[in-house]
Amino acid sequence: MKKSYLFLANLLILALVVSACSGEGEGNANASSDQLTFSTGTTSGVYYPLGALLATHWTNGSETSVSAQASNGSVENLKMMQRGESQMALSTVNIMWEAYNGENSFEDGAYEDIRILANLYPNVSHIIALNGAGVDSIQDLAGKSFVYGAAGSATELESKLILSSHGVDLETVNENYVGFGEAVDLMRNKQVEAVNIYTGVPAAGASELISTVDSKVISFTEEGIQTMTNEENPWNFEYLIEAGTYEGQEDEVRTVGQFSSIAIDANISEDAVYEMTKSLWESLEELEQGHAVVQQFNIEEAVKGTADVPLHPGAERYYKEVGVLE
Repeated sequence: MKKSYLFLANLLILALVVSACSGEGEGNANASSDQLTFSTGTTSGVYYPLGALLATHWTNGSETSVSAQASNGSVENLKMMQRGESQMALSTVNIMWEAYNGENSFEDGAYEDIRILANLYPNVSHIIALNGAGVDSIQDLAGKSFVYGAAGSATELESKLILSSHGVDLETVNENYVGFGEAVDLMRNKQVEAVNIYTGVPAAGASELISTVDSKVISFTEEGIQTMTNEENPWNFEYLIEAGTYEGQEDEVRTVGQFSSIAIDANISEDAVYEMTKSLWESLEELEQGHAVVQQFNIEEAVKGTADVPLHPGAERYYKEVGVLE
């Protein structure tokens, strides 16, 4: 009898171990479509309030409960999704491409289940430099103190691409890694000479900085733009910040942007993602009251510049239904 009990006890322990091991590495494979975590960004950027707005909208208007969570931005967001800690995220397309293909920040393992729900608005680099600091071009950042962005963010990676595309040796730059709010404070205190505010246009952080600190937005060179938008960077496109967008800006500024998008895990049900996509695009007037950046949302651009990262089938169904996709 004792042997039988011992056998059953060992069998139960073995079953528990197998069950625990079988869950390792599954990520979102067993995710529920009824309750989703939406990773966003730093509290001083656009992603955090936008993510909170969208999460509240979806929770109030559908059977899916979505909770927003702050983070350091795109890279951390997709790492969280890959680990199964969230099921949705805001991200720039380049980081989604890296995750899907297992490159750079994701070289330890591709996140093959990442999908796109929608492109939302252009994320644009604003290289802002203090007047009198000797920074009149991107090349002048060599030897200067520069804020790349928060560590692990898309801003950091894009900043490094900007500098290298303009021939700046990154080893010569006094690097700083903080979010938008901290960057503005460093500029105001003249602890750094330039920063990249990488967000929608007009950027609240850029407006605040330029209106309170004697500074300017720097244009990219033709050669730098060509390098940043070549076939190795299929997510990037040239962007013109119109004259007068910011205080004292008399001329247009040539820069580069890419789309900020909603990433979602492939294991979330097609019907749930279809309803969320539909609710997003058919509620823009309501959402605009919550954040000005929503005015830049354009359904005709929702599936452009995705760098071959797949759409979620639920989102794809909606875009075909409304004629955005054939």
